Amino acid sequence: MPNVSYYRSLKQSLSECSDRVKVLEEDIVEKEKTIREMKEQNLRFSADLENFQKRVAEESLKLSNYASERIIKELLPVLDSLDNVKDEGTLALRKQIETVLSKEGLVIINDDMKFDPNRHEAIGLEDGGEVNTIKKVVRKGYAIGDRVIRPELVILNRGE
Repeated sequence: MPNVSYYRSLKQSLSECSDRVKVLEEDIVEKEKTIREMKEQNLRFSADLENFQKRVAEESLKLSNYASERIIKELLPVLDSLDNVKDEGTLALRKQIETVLSKEGLVIINDDMKFDPNRHEAIGLEDGGEVNTIKKVVRKGYAIGDRVIRPELVILNRGE
């Protein structure tokens, strides 16, 4: 039969094991909390990365869409000069230049005679027609996509 000291020793060991289990359970709770926080942080970082990638892609697209804008602006006076000459060779050359520039996204502003201050620049008024509608286009305007790179110069109707 075991003696009293043996039972005390067992009781002591059991108490120590119980204390150790409590410490380990507290560690597990703390580690689970840390894991949850890290998962949340990972989700935030993933969302931030995804948003950053979207912004970079959008900026790259904008840059590629408007990269040729500077050279196109330089060529617009050449197109204007070619408008004033009406021989077949000059018209063919103008058409070729327009084709190249249209591949870069250039479009001629042509708004069915409705004045839009975002797309047109009024330089005068003449009698007749409906008030503030375009009477005459003095110089063509151009846009790349929805971005105006040179407004159309127009003369407006003053009205009757």
